[in-house]
Amino acid sequence: MNTASVEDQPPSCRDLVGTLAQSDRRSAYAALALGANSVGEVAQRTGLRAPAAAAALQKLVEGKLARLDPETRGYSLIEDAFQRAMQAEVQVSGRAGGDGSGSYFRRGRLTSIPGKPDVRARVLAVVADSFERGTVYSEAKVNALCGEWYDDWVSLRRALVDDGLLVRDESCTAYQLA
Repeated sequence: MNTASVEDQPPSCRDLVGTLAQSDRRSAYAALALGANSVGEVAQRTGLRAPAAAAALQKLVEGKLARLDPETRGYSLIEDAFQRAMQAEVQVSGRAGGDGSGSYFRRGRLTSIPGKPDVRARVLAVVADSFERGTVYSEAKVNALCGEWYDDWVSLRRALVDDGLLVRDESCTAYQLA
């Protein structure tokens, strides 16, 4: 299980594209790249009104492309955001000579559950990263999370339990990471 906080998790390539899909956000990103670090500077460099510049900057922060320094209240780009997103994509997609588990993913979803034990373990480990250590999940929540990965969420949930990645209580109504 990856123990990094949500803030440390890289954005997905899809999230990056979604964040930059609007021209105001692309303009704000470009202004930051050229040295702007405040709402006023971004507004001045882009021609956006201050509220629009502030909203675009907020979306860049939420999209993990920029950060706001709480002390200086200045904005800066997260320089390795694209590199980290691509590394995460490679890990899931198996591109660039992956470990074989990537062939089981398409567009961020599981296409099948591998039978070969070593590949199965790597694939299920990727799915298990969706769960937070120490959090107790209802069966409905586990089903929902598994359903985001795979259409046959029942089989995926069972595989996570059978392979010891998730444990369930005696009543089979609550689950958590092993």
